[in-house]
Amino acid sequence: MTQHREDDAATPEPEGGPDPAGTPEQLMDDTVTGLLALVDEQPIASSVSVPLRSLAGRWREPFARVAVLGEVSVGKSTLINALLKEPLLPTAVPALSSVPVELWYGPEIRGTVTLYDVGRGGIVERELAGKEEIKVYLTEAGERTVTNRHGRGAQVLSAMIQVPAEVLAGGLRLVDTPGVGGANPAHRRLTLAALSDADAVLFVVRSGEPLSASEQDFLVQAAQRVDSVAVVQTHSDLVYEAKSKLDDDVARLRTPSTWAAVTDDQEDADRIARLMSGVEGLSVSARLALGAQAAAPGPQREEDLALSGLPELEEWLRTHVVQRVEEIHRRDMVRLTESTARAVRRRLEELHEVLRGDEKAQLAIDERERRIAEWERTDGDSWRKHINGALTSLAEDLPVQAAARVEILRADYQDRFDKMDRAQREGALKTLPLQPQAALDEMVTTVRERLREAVRVIPERDDKGVIAEHLRRLGDSATVSVRIPKPKKISDSAMEQMANAFVMAKAAFFRSRIQRRDGEDAAGQSQPTEADSGSTALAVFTSLTMGTVKELFARRAARREDLTTLFDRVVKAVTGEVLTVALKEAEQGCASVTTVIEDLLAEQREEVDRDRHDLRLALELSPAERAERLAATTLSLRELDELAGRLAVVRERWDL
Repeated sequence: MTQHREDDAATPEPEGGPDPAGTPEQLMDDTVTGLLALVDEQPIASSVSVPLRSLAGRWREPFARVAVLGEVSVGKSTLINALLKEPLLPTAVPALSSVPVELWYGPEIRGTVTLYDVGRGGIVERELAGKEEIKVYLTEAGERTVTNRHGRGAQVLSAMIQVPAEVLAGGLRLVDTPGVGGANPAHRRLTLAALSDADAVLFVVRSGEPLSASEQDFLVQAAQRVDSVAVVQTHSDLVYEAKSKLDDDVARLRTPSTWAAVTDDQEDADRIARLMSGVEGLSVSARLALGAQAAAPGPQREEDLALSGLPELEEWLRTHVVQRVEEIHRRDMVRLTESTARAVRRRLEELHEVLRGDEKAQLAIDERERRIAEWERTDGDSWRKHINGALTSLAEDLPVQAAARVEILRADYQDRFDKMDRAQREGALKTLPLQPQAALDEMVTTVRERLREAVRVIPERDDKGVIAEHLRRLGDSATVSVRIPKPKKISDSAMEQMANAFVMAKAAFFRSRIQRRDGEDAAGQSQPTEADSGSTALAVFTSLTMGTVKELFARRAARREDLTTLFDRVVKAVTGEVLTVALKEAEQGCASVTTVIEDLLAEQREEVDRDRHDLRLALELSPAERAERLAATTLSLRELDELAGRLAVVRERWDL
């Protein structure tokens, strides 16, 4: 993705003379056409040219795309459903999280999916009629149907759905994206692609949780790409003072010291803080909004809708995106054109330097030869052994770490059960269930540290060569950490297993208490009312079915056999699910880091190919041919100056 926001000031000013004729729109089109013609003549990286070509084809569109970003299972689809006032996107059933879905206004719910059809041996489109068929193609439950229709191995690639939703009627398009967490590199690429095509961003985060490193990383990329970015926290009704906590997080994003801990460059930290100054924080309960939308009209419905925070989000979309769609497109078009022009200029100046044939040109040629030789020396899989070695050592060491954790727990708990008094046993019942999560956090920390160390080793052993230069930023621990999946939580099923041994004991306790009360009543004590009996039954049911695991642990009888059973459950969790999750984190983290490195090396290959191209020109052309190419390069640089002048006029007329 091309990042071009921070370099606006670098645009050359036009030379003296009359302004070019034509409207700003015509000048913009002519400038882009001329620039892309220069791009076609030069081996420019696709990451530079593709975004401009994409935006050039749609910058006059009367609608704005808003990418809804966020980590996996953070509530993006539920938030979109609340905005649509329609439970359209799957949430209760597993969705195909790798499929980006674009939603736009239409008179009825219809859709189109793009997918790979095995039978036809290629990519096809299929029309979808109604919500049920949409769910077939966008959920795991519908994969069997998709396989039957399109062959084993068929894959849904993307979807476009039209919805008669008021929020979309004004020219808004919402794009539901795969999660941005580091666990799946393919999802990360898809999300970056959606970001590069977006006019604004809703970045969805969990309420009450601080922003993770990966979330901060994507926020920076989003703010560099678009003007309008909002951080939207979901489930705000379930967290005390959720909005206040979000405001604190957003304030930290705007503080240079926050980013100084990420980058060693204070100037860069200041630049990122300035980017974050325009980020808005919005607190929403999509669940409360959907409930209010489904309720009967009345004061309670309006109160719930207001409490949900959805009206504030809708207002932000209206004022910051829909009403500014023309300005947004103009700004993006000018910035992206300027960024591409700078890349072309650098390329032409490099070529011009090589073609001159003087002493300075010879030094440039020697430098290119050195870089090619260095590339050939370091090309291959030498770097992979460090990543793979980290994974191998983690596979060996994490089980040892789990066993060591169990021994610590044995000394801290099991060996002391007989000596504990009742209060100490009750304390153990409260703290022992927390140990599996603590073990998992410890193991994930180990995973992160090993991967950071593996990445640091690569530049050191590469002797500051070509690969090392491209991996330099990855050596920063904060940068590396964003490539590693967010720490997991122990699953509810595991916690339930640990609590299961005590649930029946709790039920028996309630039954005995009720029976005792009934006996007292039969002996002449006051009879409970019907409402009291219902409340008692509800209390029992709530305690057994709705109480959290921690509450159950804290309130059960602290007998030694209960503690022993609980300890066995905890040990099983640490050596079972905790270890499995940690090993999976290690595998996914290594895969993610590998993907990042491969992407960087792909860029390096393009750069080396350009070097080879320049060398061939310098060494194979005759003096006359070289002079001719040198003159052509000089002419292209002049054309680029003229385009820059036009672009400056466009910026002035549009008052950007």
